[in-house]
Amino acid sequence: MKRLDVPISILVCTRNRPDDLRRCVTSILGGRFSRFELLVLDQSDGEESAAFLESLADPRVRLIRTETRGLARARNLAVLNAAAPIVAFTDDDCICDPGWIEAIVAEFDRHPEIDGLFGRVLPWGDRFADGLFCHCLIADEDERIVAEPVPPHRYLGHGNNMAFRIRLFQAIGLYNPQMGAGSRVRSGEDTDVTYRALRARRGIKYSPRPMVHHNNWNDLDAADRLDLGYVMGFVMVFGKFFLLGDRVAGRCLIERLGELVRDLAESFSYRDWRKFRKTIIKFGYYAWGIPLAVYFRFRGDMPWPADGDASLIRQ
Repeated sequence: MKRLDVPISILVCTRNRPDDLRRCVTSILGGRFSRFELLVLDQSDGEESAAFLESLADPRVRLIRTETRGLARARNLAVLNAAAPIVAFTDDDCICDPGWIEAIVAEFDRHPEIDGLFGRVLPWGDRFADGLFCHCLIADEDERIVAEPVPPHRYLGHGNNMAFRIRLFQAIGLYNPQMGAGSRVRSGEDTDVTYRALRARRGIKYSPRPMVHHNNWNDLDAADRLDLGYVMGFVMVFGKFFLLGDRVAGRCLIERLGELVRDLAESFSYRDWRKFRKTIIKFGYYAWGIPLAVYFRFRGDMPWPADGDASLIRQ
């Protein structure tokens, strides 16, 4: 297929969620900005997602079926196959605002010095009253540009609404395929890449204008399991950088440990035994993140392949 001459490639990675993917893709194609390619990396076991995409017969849509597993591997394949100098990521369980792509392109045009951009993420609908929880949200309305090491999830945002210039990956490398959803670690790949960019003093902006809605609601038990994975991923990533001599990463680890200590003391004081047990388990996941940090410290990062060979991603 001939590659489109477009300013931005939209990258969506999916696995076995055809209904979510249909909503996501429909929202992207229905946006106000039309000069883009939509590259979908499909790791699904069945044919339903692929059949839907092929039925669209839209020249902007490119489907890549892959037998690889893991979000980081899918994202790497998407980046290496993108036609545009800017790539924007959203998740298959997100619904994009009609002005989402338009806002991303405008921000990069306005700030040629930045290499990355994160946007606002709001919940799709309101099911909090039903006792459900929606993760990976950021509703901050104050924009900012960061070009030094800080915790990305606090100052910038999340992987379900982010965009980068291709030149950033060429400079710092790709996503670590042993991190993220679908790997044993299950998290951390987007934090790792973003923090590497900040350590390299690459400018990354948070703007509330590019907006998506996250349609991933979980009950309390499922939300707790997600939290545990995030704790381990946090320690793994920032522990890795601390072992590389990064003092900011060390402070992040100490602050997170202090938060756990406070949660433990507070839950004991109020006899909130559910929270107490959950915090004890979090300490265990915090501890398990330490040997993972050592492993990734010596494992190294995934480099940008000199010849663009996507077979590297299968390692």
